[in-house]
Amino acid sequence: MSLFKKLIKYLRLLVYTDTELLKVFIEDSSKGIELVFKQYYEVLCRTAVRITKEQNLAEDIVQEVLFELYKKSDKVKIESLIGYLRRSVYNRSLNKIKSNRNFVDADEVSYELTDNTSSSQDNLEYMELESFINASIDKLPEKCRLVFVLNRFEQLSYKEVAKKLDISVKTVENQMSKALKFLRAEMQEYRNFEEM
Repeated sequence: MSLFKKLIKYLRLLVYTDTELLKVFIEDSSKGIELVFKQYYEVLCRTAVRITKEQNLAEDIVQEVLFELYKKSDKVKIESLIGYLRRSVYNRSLNKIKSNRNFVDADEVSYELTDNTSSSQDNLEYMELESFINASIDKLPEKCRLVFVLNRFEQLSYKEVAKKLDISVKTVENQMSKALKFLRAEMQEYRNFEEM
């Protein structure tokens, strides 16, 4: 089964659409934030861990973002909930990194990906692949990983990444080239292993 099909099956496991979550959130912010937490907490933690490389810090960041959303419940005007949450988690993670500059070594990070919504074989395979991809991204050097995550997950342009990290666009291009070359090699190893 292709990665795309696995991703589609995984996404179908989500209980509510963004529109439904926002509607519940607007009607009853306490119930809405509870549903948002249940549905997106793990995903947002993985997003933060990719940047911070530290599970506890990532969980703190996600909780702060969700708390801020809850506090602003009467003022919230969001079109894409997951987009808003991911952007908030990325930005807060980057701010923490800039203020701390204390990183945990990749070997010290143990982040367990859990999804209790299904135990099907497809979901298991998807989680295995996702875990492999995350581990491969985590192997990238710090600057390279940040550039890759901002471009591919945050969907910032090279120019925006350069501005955010205070580096040149050429450096972003070089780091992306390095990241993609490394990740292609990692995926080839994964495919070779799967064919055994």
